[in-house]
Amino acid sequence: PAFEVKDRDVPLREGHKYRVVFEATEYPGEKSSLNRELTVVARFMNMHGKNGVPLEDIDVAVVLHGQALMAALNDEAYQAYNKVDNPNLELLQDLADAGVKFYACGQSLGFRGLDKSVLVEPVKVGLSAMTMLVTLQADGYAFLP
Repeated sequence: PAFEVKDRDVPLREGHKYRVVFEATEYPGEKSSLNRELTVVARFMNMHGKNGVPLEDIDVAVVLHGQALMAALNDEAYQAYNKVDNPNLELLQDLADAGVKFYACGQSLGFRGLDKSVLVEPVKVGLSAMTMLVTLQADGYAFLP
């Protein structure tokens, strides 16, 4: 959920480009439920949209590593780990359709003996989460852990 805040004291800057990179590391809650770290990304998008920020002014990336990487697995791989279908697939696609970019940690994949074939589109693989976070911040993204 996200709410319109009409009586805010601090106005949003007109024309401001919100370039944000989220770091997702955990999978809190049940594996049969949405990853709450991904719902935070959706809330960020919805909150700004409901308060007048046009979608073209929102540029969001998500770096997935650790347990959060599980949210980006295809159903076959997710079922092998959790015995249920991946509940995050629709949310990942909806966010991607809104322009959110997803990057998986290559080191987290390697640690688990996996490769990118187990990931769903639109998730891309980087060398590491650390490398992606440094690169995206150098490209002007504000870091939100």
